[in-house]
Amino acid sequence: MAKKELTYEQAQNELKQILHLIQTDQTGIDQLADQIKRAKQLIEICRTKLRQVEASIESLEE
Repeated sequence: MAKKELTYEQAQNELKQILHLIQTDQTGIDQLADQIKRAKQLIEICRTKLRQVEASIESLEE
């Protein structure tokens, strides 16, 4: 079964949750590396989506 692709908003919300967990010391040291790895994945998803929107807007301007 294929995993559903996150929307930009979903990725942003998950990033905010991870940041909150880290800032409030709710993440143990054993989970910290996993949280940071997931955050990096989410950041890349957001960057990709922003690039896609930017390209779409640029194509409309031509």
